[in-house]
Amino acid sequence: MKTVIKSLAALFSILLLATVLSACSSDPSTSNIFTSSTVVNRTMVIQSGTEPGKTDWPQFSPADITIPAGATVKLTIISYDNGTAPLPTGSPFGHVWGGDSTFGLVQGGTEISDGKPLTELPNSQVSHTFTVPGLLINAVIPAVPNGATTTTVVYTFRVMKKGIYEWLCAAPCGSGSNGMGGAMQTFGWMRGLVKVV
Repeated sequence: MKTVIKSLAALFSILLLATVLSACSSDPSTSNIFTSSTVVNRTMVIQSGTEPGKTDWPQFSPADITIPAGATVKLTIISYDNGTAPLPTGSPFGHVWGGDSTFGLVQGGTEISDGKPLTELPNSQVSHTFTVPGLLINAVIPAVPNGATTTTVVYTFRVMKKGIYEWLCAAPCGSGSNGMGGAMQTFGWMRGLVKVV
C-alpha cells in the first residue's frame, strides 16, 4: 500500500511540475487570443490630394487601426483616387499576399475588388497598396475606373499574434523623382499602424 501511495505522490508531483513549467514558458503575447468566429469590420478611405496645402498628397484615413488578435478582420478600403502609381517591373506588390503560414502569424489574405476576387493586378493598374511587411500581407488597390467615383477593396485576414505592425503603401504615389517622398514617408498619410490587441 505504501508503494502505491508513493507512486501516486510521485506521479502527482510530476504532473504538477509539468503544469507549472508549461505555464511559466507560455508566450504572453499569444495568451488570451481571440478565437471565436466573430468578424470585425474596419474601414479605411483613400482621399487624393484634398488636404489644404498638400494637394498632391494622397491619404489613408484613419491611418491606424486596432484589431483583436485571432478575430477575422474584414478591412474595407474605399478609394477615391483615379490615378495610377505604376510599380517597377518585377515588383511583388501587384500580388495579393496572405501572410507567411510558416510562422502562423496570419491566416486568410483574400481580396475582393469591386465585388470580384483579386489575386494580382498588372503593375501599370496599381494605384496604392496596403502592405504590412511584418505580417507579410499585401492588399492591392486599383485606380478608380473611368465613369466611377470609387473603387472598393475588401481584404479579409486574421492575425494570430498580438503586436504593433507598421503598414505602408508600396506604390510610388508620393512626391519626388521616384514617387517615394512626401506622403509616402509620413505617418498619418500613406503609412500607419496595425495594432493587434
